Amino acid sequence: MELTLLVHALAWTMLGLVVLTTVVPVRAKYPFMAMANIDSVVPFALMGFLFVMAYPEDRRIVALVCISVAAASEMMALVLPEKCLRIERAILKVLATVSGLLLGALFMECLLQAF
Repeated sequence: MELTLLVHALAWTMLGLVVLTTVVPVRAKYPFMAMANIDSVVPFALMGFLFVMAYPEDRRIVALVCISVAAASEMMALVLPEKCLRIERAILKVLATVSGLLLGALFMECLLQAF
């Protein structure tokens, strides 16, 4: 019971962090010139993984929501003045989310097989 609550909290926290890093200005986000690809891949893959673990019965809805969040995070560049829209970055975020979703589904299947 506590583990499912923890996974739910982690999944929603990761979604909040993804949204927060989307609206933060670029100058505040990269003070040490971190690679933008790492910033794009890791949080979205982790978000997909955690949401599949939190809601294993609703994989289709989880996939739709996570992929929509990944696409919308890059489309926010059309609204925010300091951002620039890059299609390759949007594709990278969506692919990272899909890989996290697939890894989460594979992990859950292995967990079900073990127990």
